[in-house]
Amino acid sequence: MMVPDTSKVLLRHSFSPYAPADTAVALLGSNGIGSFNFSQALQATAYYFVVMHRNSIETWSANTITFVGNDVSTSIAANPSQAYGNNLIQVDNGPNAFAIYSADVNQDGTVDLSDGSLIDNDAINFVSGYILTDINGDLIVDVADAVFADNNGFNFVGKITP
Repeated sequence: MMVPDTSKVLLRHSFSPYAPADTAVALLGSNGIGSFNFSQALQATAYYFVVMHRNSIETWSANTITFVGNDVSTSIAANPSQAYGNNLIQVDNGPNAFAIYSADVNQDGTVDLSDGSLIDNDAINFVSGYILTDINGDLIVDVADAVFADNNGFNFVGKITP
């Protein structure tokens, strides 16, 4: 289970330079599922979808999706190979569930000391609320949030793109 939060999905063309084609924002439920409505997506056109979240690593789909009709259903949560570069972390093993990496507070594409410093500064100042440095979504910035940045930074977590 996750804390419900807003996420954005960007559709990018399937050829370099992977220009943006459309974007949509939705509230993800505690199961990580959201419905994104794209008004500019063209039928029979292949797109990468890019999942973006306020303090997480931008994550690209491993394969393109093509709109045929009005609905497309896809997921990256069941298998890390569904994300470009297998860029997911396992969060449950019964059943297997994967998620995007968190703690990219400054949205520079990598989790490193700069993200950890922002979290540490807010923790020292007892900052609370719906803010970027609250990684675990409990509305309090503390050592629990810093652990995510430390672990992901130690593992050189960063965005992986085509």
